[in-house]
Amino acid sequence: MTDVRKLVLSLLVGAATALQGCAAAPGVAGSTSDAKLVQGPPISDIVTPFDKALTCLKGKISPRLIFSVGAVLDQTGKESFTDGGVGKFITQGAGDMMQSALFKAGATVVNRRDPRVATTEAEWKVRDITRQIPSNFFITGSINSLDFIPGSGAEVEVGGVGARYRQNRILVGMDLAMTEATTGRIVANVPLQKQIFSSEAGIGIGRFIGSELTSVDFGGREREAIHFALRQMLNLATFELLTQVMKPENYADCRTYIDRAHGRIDNTKTAEAIEAYNERPKGPPPGVDVTVPSSVPAAGTARAAPVAPASEAEPVPAATVEPPGNQRQSQDTSQPYSGSDGGTTGITKDAKAQAILAQ
Repeated sequence: MTDVRKLVLSLLVGAATALQGCAAAPGVAGSTSDAKLVQGPPISDIVTPFDKALTCLKGKISPRLIFSVGAVLDQTGKESFTDGGVGKFITQGAGDMMQSALFKAGATVVNRRDPRVATTEAEWKVRDITRQIPSNFFITGSINSLDFIPGSGAEVEVGGVGARYRQNRILVGMDLAMTEATTGRIVANVPLQKQIFSSEAGIGIGRFIGSELTSVDFGGREREAIHFALRQMLNLATFELLTQVMKPENYADCRTYIDRAHGRIDNTKTAEAIEAYNERPKGPPPGVDVTVPSSVPAAGTARAAPVAPASEAEPVPAATVEPPGNQRQSQDTSQPYSGSDGGTTGITKDAKAQAILAQ
């Protein structure tokens, strides 16, 4: 037993000596020199599971429609400054994340996140503030719930050898809305929630070596990155807000990029629209003749023009016209909305909501 003690003591003395003289180790340096900085993984761009669905919308959103992002606030009220707390639990930059998501979707975005530069230049008389492009739609909302769900676990020890496992969850919720700037009417809304998962596992071993107790413990913890999870929620919410004012045939293929292992939207306007779109008859639209002409027309007859197959034919939307008292005049060139029939007559609420479609 004396040999064991001597070995442990010599190891401790050697470790202390090495630490004292190891001025070149990362984070350790003499008092008059800079410590060597640790080099971690390389910088990379941020990719989420919903990026493909967003980029799929490029070209399907009219560039004449202008989007902006207003306040997307942290309304949870949760923060911690004691016991190693770092302040607020939730990011204060959710609006900037949503603005990036809009840009990824190919939308025309104006910056309303910080108006101080434009306001200052207008006060200095170096810029005409009236030349700023107005928004057609703006997005606002809040992250309004953060609940710590009590976890559970188990621990077993037999003969000084034991294993343990624990898990905990945090429930995050948000509500976002897209508003028509000219009227203040909310044209799209989405509530989302996400459980942030964390777990801990370990193995402990305790043994007596003679009269000395020796114990060894191995373990690890893991937890989803809460702000990366929030970015995923915001990207999915942006896709949902945009598609709620689109026709299902224009975003049905993009929705297939949303893997249910990462997120799902089953109880919203788009889910109902996609279900109705998938159940509709697959025949040609009304008024379209799909009779295939003969390859060799009869003598004295003109060759019939080829007709596109039903799958390639343009859908013919039904024109829904409001009562005359509620119709909007089409002379307002600052709001270039098209009617539901593609013209300027019948400017309805539904048509304005669907104006996000490419012209």
